[in-house]
Amino acid sequence: MAEVDYTKASVCLFDPVHVNLRTTRYALHEIGFREIDSHSNLKEFEKAIRENSPALIVAECASPGVDILPMIRNVRQGKVMPNPFVTMILTSWIRDGAHVRRAISSGADDVIVRPFSTAFAEERIRTLIRSRKPFVVTSDYIGPDRREDSKRPSDAPVVRVPNTLQATVEGDEEALARAKGWINEARKTVESERVRRLAMRIVVAMELQADPATARTAAMDLADVIRTARELRETLEGAGRIEALQVAEALLEQVRAFKRKDECSASNFRLAKELAVGAYAAYANGESIERSQDEIDKTVATLRKRLLSRDGHGGGALSGATLNTAAAG
Repeated sequence: MAEVDYTKASVCLFDPVHVNLRTTRYALHEIGFREIDSHSNLKEFEKAIRENSPALIVAECASPGVDILPMIRNVRQGKVMPNPFVTMILTSWIRDGAHVRRAISSGADDVIVRPFSTAFAEERIRTLIRSRKPFVVTSDYIGPDRREDSKRPSDAPVVRVPNTLQATVEGDEEALARAKGWINEARKTVESERVRRLAMRIVVAMELQADPATARTAAMDLADVIRTARELRETLEGAGRIEALQVAEALLEQVRAFKRKDECSASNFRLAKELAVGAYAAYANGESIERSQDEIDKTVATLRKRLLSRDGHGGGALSGATLNTAAAG
């Protein structure tokens, strides 16, 4: 096992509370890191990440009035820095389970609850160096796969992503030399899976709305459908896939039209579904989303069963969270 030299790795550190910023910086220094870029301003922190591409990001996520989690998700989506697979650790003074789950769902590699010892922090960092988890990609999550093996569907895609922190601290020049190509390849894999998942999410929602039984049981979460269509368009725009982008723009226009009651017809729901399928096909050079049909059918069947079992008990909105939970099995 290669020797670890933390002096080789750059760290970008964020905490809006100066005393906590100094405490964390001291802990990182004690571990062995020397190139530590510290920030208490979120915009300056994001700017530093964008310009310097650190090997490790450490950020406090529980400061009042400062929500860092959207930026963490943007990093994972490749909107902030060239390497969306950078190792990221969040710290938190809040132990509340809901808050910690939200932090984890941002795509960070780890969440460490304060107060913590230097030895504990080093142990968690070493784990990320030696045994980093592969990533999983859904319509609204890109990050480490934390599912238990017993609960993981056999066809659930996982992506082995570059561990540039490990390559850096171990001085693996060969891995670092091929890192750019490795990152680009992994980015394409993640991008393709994200486009597929976003398209599938709309297909599932439209199939349920086109079915009179389930449409009667639960109202469509239109805000989530519009957000998903918008994210699909933005992803395709970032990929530079013009034909797919044009189809996605038509899809976004169509789902926005559902704000008008007279547009909410079975034929228009089917049209939106066809546009989602078409956007993916244009992106995937003609490959049909039919390879995902079993997954779509299972998700629709699961949601239909849930919705029909609620019939007569108030129904409810078909939320994006419900769609993702069902898709995850």
